[in-house]
Amino acid sequence: MARKPRFDFPGTWHHVTNRGIAKRVLFETRSDGRYFLSRLAKQVRAGRIEVHAFCLMTTHFHLLVRSPNGEMSEAMRRAQNDYSRYFNRKRQRDGSLIRGRFFSKPVYSDQYRHTLIRYIDANPVKASMVKHSFEYELGSAFLFTRGRGPRWLSREWVEGEVRASGREGPFSANNYMSVFGVTEGDDLECLELLIEARLSSTAQEDPLEDLVGTAPVSIQRWMRRKALLADGHRPGLPVCSPIALRDALELHGARCGDWLVKDGERTWSGTDLAWLGLLRGLCGLSWKEVVSWSGFCESKARRFVEAHGRILLSHGEYAERVARIVSPAIERSFGPRSQPVRE
Repeated sequence: MARKPRFDFPGTWHHVTNRGIAKRVLFETRSDGRYFLSRLAKQVRAGRIEVHAFCLMTTHFHLLVRSPNGEMSEAMRRAQNDYSRYFNRKRQRDGSLIRGRFFSKPVYSDQYRHTLIRYIDANPVKASMVKHSFEYELGSAFLFTRGRGPRWLSREWVEGEVRASGREGPFSANNYMSVFGVTEGDDLECLELLIEARLSSTAQEDPLEDLVGTAPVSIQRWMRRKALLADGHRPGLPVCSPIALRDALELHGARCGDWLVKDGERTWSGTDLAWLGLLRGLCGLSWKEVVSWSGFCESKARRFVEAHGRILLSHGEYAERVARIVSPAIERSFGPRSQPVRE
């Protein structure tokens, strides 16, 4: 079967990741990691990519790159091939080292780019390798928090985001950590579930810029528009973690109690309607995942999701109440809106 062409147009941002074949160790020593970074630096100097964030773990890597001329695929092919030859030659081995074709996902919005850097920084913290992201030497947080770094690491967007966040004084390690930093004890499971769901999604349109930090009335309009366009088969790009949604529903229930929604001759549990409908429409889960998270059988889950969309359009009170639940769930998933950098 032919491979699908990558979405790699000039100016596109990408989340790029890959791992060792059969989950084997990819970077055995720090010098291995430094050599891989030198191969990326070579591609930066050639003008094929910009590297804005990175983290090299033992078995895999994550990058946030920008493709100035639509040559990201060629840059990664060359970097991976150079590294594989180095690794095999150094250890007198042959055969495949890297799993294969790297995985890349376009990054459509500034808000997601902001969250993605936190996810990349979080990898060594979640793996209990360090307590703070800036302590990990093979991650970009280490370089951003130590003043001047290598010329191949693009700093303009990250430093601009920190300054635009309203932090006082010049760019500093503390200011970086207050905007992007990850520390042991942070809500990393929620962040990981969200990013992994977005990586596996085939949807393209990213509504984050219109949802994060907006009033519930705007979220209500978006949900109704989405319900009108829904075909019942393809969920959109996830904009919320199931954990954040569950906790927001529990908090709402503790404050307001459960509520009943009348729909013709049937009365539904508002909590169950919102839970099932939003797992599908907001979290972008597959039907199998909806069943796993909800405990409902698939046929029952489908009935609730269908009813959720129909009632969103016909019951203003239900739509308003759901929007008040969605707003904090999205903010917990992505954090408050990052201020745009002025060009």
